[in-house]
Amino acid sequence: MRFVIGLSVLGMASFSVTAKQQIVGFIGAKPQAKQEAPGPARPQATFSTAQNTTFKLRRISDGTLCPMKELNCSDKDVWFKRFTLLASDGNTLYLTSIPFPSIERSKEKFESSVKEADEILRLSSELNNKGEPVGERAIGLSQETKDVSPPSVVSHYKLFWMCNAHYWEISGEHLEDVLALEERLKEQGINAVWGWR
Repeated sequence: MRFVIGLSVLGMASFSVTAKQQIVGFIGAKPQAKQEAPGPARPQATFSTAQNTTFKLRRISDGTLCPMKELNCSDKDVWFKRFTLLASDGNTLYLTSIPFPSIERSKEKFESSVKEADEILRLSSELNNKGEPVGERAIGLSQETKDVSPPSVVSHYKLFWMCNAHYWEISGEHLEDVLALEERLKEQGINAVWGWR
């Protein structure tokens, strides 16, 4: 009799645990579905950043996206701003800001950057402070030939993202610096760059 009662208590406990797992699994699955980005899944990589890297603003330049000789360019009214930054480890990075007139044009530039990369190391949704998707963010790797004697091929990393109609890029030869600058901008905001003298 004790054996039968023990089995029935054990069965109820097992049912209770299984039911809880199913409920938790169902509740936990709901937010995950909202976070999935549309389109084909790409492999995601995890990276480490240099925590103590600091940056100094060395130069600010600007201009339009159109070549000077092209009079009928559709982007003649679109201005970019480029910040040249020096990392505390001595490496140079470039931060580019382009406020496009429309989300469609910003997305077009983002997709063009994806196609130009030899390899995409990370691709994710860009979220606003409410957790809603407002664009995309990616890190691309390209091989570039340096014009030195003899010519040498170096890896070049570009982190680029769009948030609604605005497009940004961080580029440099060292992934750790690019990621450290990304973290610093997330902490302090893009406008903090102006004060990094």
